[in-house]
Amino acid sequence: MKQSIEKNEKIIAWHAPEFEYRHKSLEWYWLTIIGSVILFVVAVWEQDFLFALFLIIAEFLFIHWAREYPKTLRFALTKNGLEIGPKERYGFDQMSGFHIEERNDHAELILKMRNRTHPYLKVIILEEDVPEITAFLHRRIPEIDYEETLTDVFERMIGF
Repeated sequence: MKQSIEKNEKIIAWHAPEFEYRHKSLEWYWLTIIGSVILFVVAVWEQDFLFALFLIIAEFLFIHWAREYPKTLRFALTKNGLEIGPKERYGFDQMSGFHIEERNDHAELILKMRNRTHPYLKVIILEEDVPEITAFLHRRIPEIDYEETLTDVFERMIGF
């Protein structure tokens, strides 16, 4: 019975990296380390040892995350919402709108979520899929204007 339901419902599926990877040079790593060392020295000088410990942990995590390559995931738009990989599901009732941002070699689907702690969900899509995805989403949620957040600018500036 499940197969007949899937045949009748419209599904748009694609594979894409989970995030846009930006190469970081050796100088990038040295700059983050130097910045962390400077902040560490200031924290020790001020006798804020908890902050100094936080800086050490944060720098290790920063370097670890910077070296990660994105996994290729399966994304699917169904009548119920967005599926990401085998486990994540976001229903259209959790979304209040969408925007598609054109990039150099791909496009980015930006979904405005009703969740205040995680207001936007960004998904990489192929440029040739933009018209089909736009038409599909127009039938379910409104298109919105999206202004780049300070976090977006900061991520791009530091290479994340």
